[in-house]
Amino acid sequence: MQLYNSPLSPFVARIRIQIYAKGLDVELVEPPDGGHSSDAYRALNFTGKVPALAVDGVVIPESGAIAEFLEDRFPEPSMLPGSDLDRARSRVITEISSAYLFPPLSGLFGQLDPEKRDAGIVSESVGEFSAKLAWIEHVLDESGPYAIGSQLTLADAQLHPIVFFATRLLPMLGEKDPTQDSTRLARWWENVRKHDAVARVDAEMAAAVATVFGG
Repeated sequence: MQLYNSPLSPFVARIRIQIYAKGLDVELVEPPDGGHSSDAYRALNFTGKVPALAVDGVVIPESGAIAEFLEDRFPEPSMLPGSDLDRARSRVITEISSAYLFPPLSGLFGQLDPEKRDAGIVSESVGEFSAKLAWIEHVLDESGPYAIGSQLTLADAQLHPIVFFATRLLPMLGEKDPTQDSTRLARWWENVRKHDAVARVDAEMAAAVATVFGG
């Protein structure tokens, strides 16, 4: 199996966490020359996005579909909670992270240059991100170190890369680290980064950020 990778993509990062946590033999590869927007890559993956998983002569796009496939093919160790209600809670965190947290956060990357920064866009985007992050507070479990109790799940894999970027991006824009505003989120953030798979991806992303943004 090969995973088409990008060091800074939060959607690839969630899959790397899953791969590392399961101990899977998956080769990380870069898209062909020209990057993921190239015709060569689109010939492999019609969406032209990362991640994409090449397996058994098929290329699977979209991180959600890849995560489900990996759970189906490699069910142990599971990254799905045991009960149906906990699985639903895990999916809620995953959906909020992808559909509601990432869009306002991604818009802030274009505001890093102080000379080109639009204070209105920053304020609106940070406000929206903070409001949606508060939704996560309603779902995060307090009975264990991870998003859903004592087991690392797909919810942790999806939420970690987004909070990773938020803790770096918002202070660069003069805003507070979002983990400082919430005891529950701060507790989860401290604990989830101790897991070997998450710590490995955290270090990979930190190195990529240092290369691209200088720290």
